[in-house]
Amino acid sequence: MQDLQATIQQILDYLKGIWIKKRFIIISTWLICPLGLVLVAKMPDVYESQAKVYADTRSMLKPLLRGLAIQNDPKEEINAIAKTLKSTPNLEDIARKADLDISAKTPQEFQNVVESLRKKIIFDSSGRASIYSISFEHPDPQVAKRVVSLTLDKFVESALGQNRQDSTSASNFLDEQLQEYAARLSNAEQRLADFKKQYGDLLPESGGSGYYQQRSQLKNQIESINLELSEKQTQLQSLKSKFATSTTNEGNPDNVNIATQYDDRISQMQANLDDLQIRFTDKHPDVVQTRERLEALQAQRKAEIDQLMKGLSNGELAAGSLSENAIVQQLTIVINNLESNIASLNVRKQSYTDKLDGLEQKLELIPDIEAKRTALNRDYGITKRKYEDLLGRKESADLSRKADLSAEDVQFRIIEPPVVPLSASGPKRPLLYTAVLIISLGAGMAMAFLFSQINPVIMSASQLSKITNRPILGAVTDINLEVINKRDKRRMLVFAASTTVIVGIYLFFMVSEIVLMKTPLQLLERFL
Repeated sequence: MQDLQATIQQILDYLKGIWIKKRFIIISTWLICPLGLVLVAKMPDVYESQAKVYADTRSMLKPLLRGLAIQNDPKEEINAIAKTLKSTPNLEDIARKADLDISAKTPQEFQNVVESLRKKIIFDSSGRASIYSISFEHPDPQVAKRVVSLTLDKFVESALGQNRQDSTSASNFLDEQLQEYAARLSNAEQRLADFKKQYGDLLPESGGSGYYQQRSQLKNQIESINLELSEKQTQLQSLKSKFATSTTNEGNPDNVNIATQYDDRISQMQANLDDLQIRFTDKHPDVVQTRERLEALQAQRKAEIDQLMKGLSNGELAAGSLSENAIVQQLTIVINNLESNIASLNVRKQSYTDKLDGLEQKLELIPDIEAKRTALNRDYGITKRKYEDLLGRKESADLSRKADLSAEDVQFRIIEPPVVPLSASGPKRPLLYTAVLIISLGAGMAMAFLFSQINPVIMSASQLSKITNRPILGAVTDINLEVINKRDKRRMLVFAASTTVIVGIYLFFMVSEIVLMKTPLQLLERFL
């Protein structure tokens, strides 16, 4: 609380010091305010012309051509054009068409005119979406309207012509690249054809596998043939061994799996014997008779088989029954088929072996040839892909150019055309008059405060106690107090009169500007 009171007291001391030095406020206001008010009144009027345009970027062709043609974002293109609208070439063209270069006598003066246009032309796109405003201020309203109109035309023409210009440039570039890649593709095809002619016998067949894969396939095929040969030879040896073992197996001729004319009768007789043995004993006459007949049939079968094997071992076909001829024919066909298959497999094995030997001899040449072939194919593939990609882009560019010719991506609608302004838009003289008054008063108070601190005056007993660090026991008034009071009143009247006159001058300027719509200088010229 004491700190707050001390702060308030200090502020009051400062204000009293300023009040004592109020003569500096009078001096400042009379030096600054009248001069500033006159200068503001003499400022020439400026007229602002403005235009607003709406850029419609909606096009019916955009969804139809999506994925078929090259499409740019119209809004981004318009924003890019807006950023380059106030470039030096555009401003120079606007200055010449607006006849602003007439007053320029030297290149430097013309450059100053261009820089003035750069600062004063205001292009605003921060409002609603796709609405752009152009404004310009100039002492001549006709020039203001002309500059805005030229800037608007420049903006619209640049936006409409940009797509076609870009499309033509892209198409020309793609044509040049296509010609270059077509020549490179032709050279790559010729190099690949020459390579195939030179090393065609060492390269794998078209659509076939590589050298190492063919080599592996041949080895697998040879291994498969060897396995099949082993199986066929084992079957042949097994078949021949059956005939060899049949002649030594006299005690058990039933084990020989050879069909004879006695097989059915023996089977029937064996079934009868089994049936009789179930009903009778082994000494029953029917059982004994049936067993003797079965043994006789088995003896006849064995004799027939022995005779057949004897004929085969001698390499002759013994004359006998039809069943013997059928057995020999069957065995002969099986053996001949096995021997034919074995011979065929040997021929295939030899062919595969010869091919494998041929590949083994080329083992040292194949890696270099395949490396060269891979390099040629890689160059050819890259060139071909680039050529096809460029060709597709060329078709898209042509389609885009045709779409640009049929319908514009952007349509401009002028919402507010530029007109000749009838009233001045500036300068804002009432605001400037107020600023001049405030500045003059502020400067005077600042000077009074500065001099009060340079040459301070003790305003209270507390201030003296604070400066001297000693207590104040009492206060004595000046003996000339009446004279001092008269002098202070006189100074107060002078300050009041001075301030009243300054405020009156300020009000005169404000009323003439706001109510009468004339500057004080124009009013004075009319009365004089």
